[in-house]
Amino acid sequence: MSWVLLLRAVNLGPTNKLAMTDLTRVMKALGHTEVRTFLNSGNATFASSRRSAQRLASEIEDALREELGLDVRACVRTQADLRKALDELPDLPGYLTVNVLFDRPTPAALKAFLETDWSPEVVRGNDQVLYLGFKSAAKTKLTNTKIEKMLGVGCTARTPATLAKLL
Repeated sequence: MSWVLLLRAVNLGPTNKLAMTDLTRVMKALGHTEVRTFLNSGNATFASSRRSAQRLASEIEDALREELGLDVRACVRTQADLRKALDELPDLPGYLTVNVLFDRPTPAALKAFLETDWSPEVVRGNDQVLYLGFKSAAKTKLTNTKIEKMLGVGCTARTPATLAKLL
């Protein structure tokens, strides 16, 4: 089965440094095949006979911690999941990101988040992904940390172009 790996907050500034050669080595040591990394931000595609995205993510997080001393979150999705997220991409103004949620938030938390006025940002989404249109991404107060706190789940952001490259 074909999978996509998205790591949260690697190679952003001086912390959580991860060479893609090390990521590839760790993934192959876990028994995954066809490992390919993209860019330098913890994006990879791979094949695995395993069928649980959550189990795969947990195994990768554990291996990165044990092998490299790196404590980061991992999100694993099928290529079909990401294709669906791109197919449902709304037309939003400004700089657009797709924030992939690591788990499903409660319906109440998601409803409250989506009903919040985030102006000047525009937010759409569901219990799998959030689509954010930023007037000025560099000046926004709508950060991944804020999203995670409000929803009670982890998330990681990618541009639609990056997700398309992963597919």
